[in-house]
Amino acid sequence: MTVLTPRGWALAGAAAGLIVGSRVLGAGDLAGLGIAGGLLIAFGALWVAFRRPQLVASRSVRPTRLHAGNEGHVLLSVTTTTTTPLLTLLDEIGRGRRSARFVVGPQSAGAEFRATYIVPTAQRGIQKVGPLLATVADPLGLVRRSWPIGPITEIVVCPRLHEVGPPHRGGGGEPAAHADGPRAPALEPLGEFLTLRDYEPGDDPRRVHWRASARVGELLVRQDEAASPGRVVLLLDTRPHVHDHDSFELAVEAVASLAVRLQRDHAPVEVTATTGVALGRPGPHMLEVLLDRLAIVQTDGPDHLYALSAALRHRLGIGAVVVATGALDAALVRSVGALRARKLLVTVVTSRPHHASLAAEGLAVSGLTVVDASTQPFAQVWDAVTLRRRSRQPTFQPSAQSSSPASPWPVATSRYSPPSAR
Repeated sequence: MTVLTPRGWALAGAAAGLIVGSRVLGAGDLAGLGIAGGLLIAFGALWVAFRRPQLVASRSVRPTRLHAGNEGHVLLSVTTTTTTPLLTLLDEIGRGRRSARFVVGPQSAGAEFRATYIVPTAQRGIQKVGPLLATVADPLGLVRRSWPIGPITEIVVCPRLHEVGPPHRGGGGEPAAHADGPRAPALEPLGEFLTLRDYEPGDDPRRVHWRASARVGELLVRQDEAASPGRVVLLLDTRPHVHDHDSFELAVEAVASLAVRLQRDHAPVEVTATTGVALGRPGPHMLEVLLDRLAIVQTDGPDHLYALSAALRHRLGIGAVVVATGALDAALVRSVGALRARKLLVTVVTSRPHHASLAAEGLAVSGLTVVDASTQPFAQVWDAVTLRRRSRQPTFQPSAQSSSPASPWPVATSRYSPPSAR
């Protein structure tokens, strides 16, 4: 696109005024000056028309995954394939609200130019950058021509992350060797010794305790126990009437922070919105997909809170449910309160005062663990509540039939229990 610069528009206006003035005043010299100005503009237009150097441009973002509040940089790399005059490179940021401008001197063919600028990350979402425009102007600065050399790039700004501890999980999952939580008998040789039991067809012969078997005259098999915490379900409340802008952002940040912590601990986790959309499920690249979806999630869509809570009540393998909402209302208390019948550990993260409808309907939140982040930072109040809840967990005494640490699960019985089976 070829346009006049402000200087070119000034010269064009002056040339037109001189030509009109020469006709009015009958002064031919003024017309000559006006024509000369027009010729200069025409020369500038021809000069830029034949100056179109070939450029190859690329962008890269550092770090590759941006989070709100962290500084991000865009690295521009431009390579010339022909000799170039003086150029100006302009990269638009956020649909033209901001821009990064660079002046590049004359370059020979094959030269490479690199530049870096900061991309705003104040809020999560999609940050559009580009197109990258190259601009060449004539030597007098009267006419310039711009053309794109780089496409639009969408940069995903993920939610802000807080350093928090993992939520406490109840039992119900598969036994794992390096997990914390309620313990259960394990079929595989992992965890710690629980007891001895009678041999059953299909047992691994390597698990036979030969010394104890020789004493009683029948085969006895070593039974181990291991922690078996269930899966954590993170529920993001997207109902518009319980949120304002700040509370929804905090709810998204809470879900993202807890998911990252659980993934770091190799704990199974899934994330669902109250619209019924699954934001993240265990699997390859689960965390990357989840953060990308959380970057664009909004308070809209249908309300499936009751259906989701009913589905969770009938699912196995779940040890804890964490709901991130704005303000507790009667619908949420009734829905997640029903999960207590499954003895699930239910935690509700709020960032606004509770609705007055709770007291009006006689509903209490005593059966739920409420993390109130309306007056204190989320990470601080979360750690305080979760640590306090862990300190209230009961301590189980070792069984007389076991030389292992305490276990809340029933111990398998056998006709022989030696003092030590190790």
